[in-house]
Amino acid sequence: MLSKIQTIKKLLDNFCKEILNSEDYAKICNKILNELEQHASQPLSKGKSNIWAASIAHAAGSINLLFSASSNPHISVDELNAYFETRPTTTNKKSLDLRDLLHISPYNDEYKPIKDNNMSTHELKEIITQQFGISEEDANTLLDNINSSNIPFIPKTDYSAITIIPKQKFWDWVATQMDINDITPDTKTDFNVYLVSDIVLETSFEEELHENFQEIFRIELSKYINEDSQFPKVNYLEFLQWFEIKSSSHVMDLTGDLLDDFDDEDFFDNDLDNDLNTPPDFSQN
Repeated sequence: MLSKIQTIKKLLDNFCKEILNSEDYAKICNKILNELEQHASQPLSKGKSNIWAASIAHAAGSINLLFSASSNPHISVDELNAYFETRPTTTNKKSLDLRDLLHISPYNDEYKPIKDNNMSTHELKEIITQQFGISEEDANTLLDNINSSNIPFIPKTDYSAITIIPKQKFWDWVATQMDINDITPDTKTDFNVYLVSDIVLETSFEEELHENFQEIFRIELSKYINEDSQFPKVNYLEFLQWFEIKSSSHVMDLTGDLLDDFDDEDFFDNDLDNDLNTPPDFSQN
């Protein structure tokens, strides 16, 4: 019977050969696996083999444009998870954790394909903006200081955010409930932001919003009235007439412990049919 390490290695080797057709990626993935195996914290002692394999492949791909359509080889995040039979949110979370643990970043040539150690500035900037969710201007600043010994690692959480911006129709309703002049400009522009599960695809954002729009609608109106019975009833399309929606697939954590009050072992060993990675309940806020 294969050991856990051997099982993970076999999964990665098969993925790199059958799907990516890349010996370079196989070497990168096996390097990451070897470093995890030798790490003092023994991270591989918990978690399922297929999730570890998917997360290692995701980590290698994340800093090498694997998920960019212009890259060769190229594969989507969904295709990667379909191959390993894993959930995107679980894979992304564990990929982020191991990149943080091993200090894997686009700045480190150790984890780039041999033929691509001299990645162009344009390609590196694309990785930084896509994976760390920062602006092109900030990416340029990082690249300008690429030789600095104090390059920051920007941790991304496994959540995305939805910002709700009231439209005129919303303020017209508020005016029927109270004197609109009593609302300060700061209050009107202090928009609510809602955390949701990580948005991997644009369709996921639509699904998250459609699933939660009624609760969001109630919370938004509750800022100005506390009686549910007086809330107007709207469908999803009407909701979109009341509010402008902005989404952010990158929620960065500068505190180092944001939303990490769950046990990693329970999370990663949890059966794939039971999703513990659900957004907080905002109804109590």
